[in-house]
Amino acid sequence: MVFGLQEAKDENLHVKVNELLLELNQKPKIEVCRIGSGPKKTTDKTVTRPVKVTVKSSTVVQEVLKKAKQLKDCAKYCKVFIAPDRSAEQREEHKKLVTELKKKVADEPNKRHFIKGNSVHSADK
Repeated sequence: MVFGLQEAKDENLHVKVNELLLELNQKPKIEVCRIGSGPKKTTDKTVTRPVKVTVKSSTVVQEVLKKAKQLKDCAKYCKVFIAPDRSAEQREEHKKLVTELKKKVADEPNKRHFIKGNSVHSADK
């Protein structure tokens, strides 16, 4: 799943996602589609729909997910995030972990907090 990829009226989504993956030195064969029913407008900005990317091999998925953090260093894709596709149950569990992570960040701002596995961990900065 790709989040934050800008949406245009006459976009070639396949080309956009291929360019994104080239930034990560990956060139797998992919199938892509936007999820949802058209871009939504909130009071101050347009919310872009996520992109579902399908690849043939789970190995490719793991490679892309490992390199996904490199996108924050790229000016063009600094607001684009790649995450694994999750079931409803997994999304709910991950949401709880993120809530716990945010609470720890607020309570202990002098430490580095992160999610690893299925738990929140802390380390000295």
